[in-house]
Amino acid sequence: MGNSTITLQMMVDDAQSSAELAPCLATGGWSDQPALRVANTVMTQMLLGGPNGQPFNYKWNRFLVTPFPTISWQQDYFVPGVVTLGWLESCWAIQFTCTSQPKPKFQVEVHKDLFTTYQQTGYPGKICWLPNNLLQTGTWGATEISTPTGQNNPGPGVLYTNPLTSTQQPSNPITIITDPNGNFWTVTTYGTCGNTQPAWTNPVVYPTLTNPTTPASTIADGTVVWTAVNPVGQGFRLSPIPPQQGVVWTINPIGQSRLVQFTSLSQTLEPVPDDWADYFREGFFCQLYRRSPDPKVRAKFAGEWALWLRSLDMAVRQGSKEDTDFSFYPTQSIMETGYGAGFAGPAWPFAGPWGGAY
Repeated sequence: MGNSTITLQMMVDDAQSSAELAPCLATGGWSDQPALRVANTVMTQMLLGGPNGQPFNYKWNRFLVTPFPTISWQQDYFVPGVVTLGWLESCWAIQFTCTSQPKPKFQVEVHKDLFTTYQQTGYPGKICWLPNNLLQTGTWGATEISTPTGQNNPGPGVLYTNPLTSTQQPSNPITIITDPNGNFWTVTTYGTCGNTQPAWTNPVVYPTLTNPTTPASTIADGTVVWTAVNPVGQGFRLSPIPPQQGVVWTINPIGQSRLVQFTSLSQTLEPVPDDWADYFREGFFCQLYRRSPDPKVRAKFAGEWALWLRSLDMAVRQGSKEDTDFSFYPTQSIMETGYGAGFAGPAWPFAGPWGGAY
């Protein structure tokens, strides 16, 4: 069950009951415009952020990206089916095959962009998302010299070992490739590549933003299975790169969903939950003022839209009632208190220079 039970048609019915707003909507039942266009404008404003660039990271629009394991020397990763990511909020990594209890878990810093690198570490410290067609891929049958990544490539008899079944990072080839037709593929079943290059499917099928549940094309390569990915879907870059052998990490990104586009008045306001529907309604009415044929009604738009943006911003701030864990604390007093003086704080505010101890 989704967040919303309120349909866009309910918004239209409400607006049509107003003498000022009814003329702004289509009549005669022959068109859903401009209601759809207005609804998409309001949804854009609500989900992409405030007028001052502040992020509106609503919990109700948040989702867990499918986790993926680190691969030897691999910086970039495709995740099949990821086509609805708008932006990353946070990320964490877990030593998946570690046998200690509890398993080590660490936060991974989220960045807008990351440079390509060959620097290695046992811990993936940073992540960013990029369109899949901007990531570094391998080529089936190519040598390390002829591929920009410098990694081992798939090819005749090449073995892929599932890292989630090994206590140490197996030395795997790159798991994301571009085929001779320009399509993108990623390993979804580990095994041994065939003796000859697969007859790659072309054209391929994959999930899209408007059809995110579309089954993707797959192709067998010996016992390896490759799955097609959307070239404008969202992939990930880690920095520094994992070593050839080391700890196996699974990366767990958390993100905000991309905008939902309205194409029918029968759609609900999903992902906007019912208790936020009034904010959507007020924004919808404001945009109708803008399209009124009456100059006096149209003149109301600027003031009402500014008030709506302010109310939306205040609502987001009001919703931020909980403290966040994303912060830092100094390990010692900012000002030196001297030998034996102790640390100044609420329990002893007179330490250091203020208390006469040096």
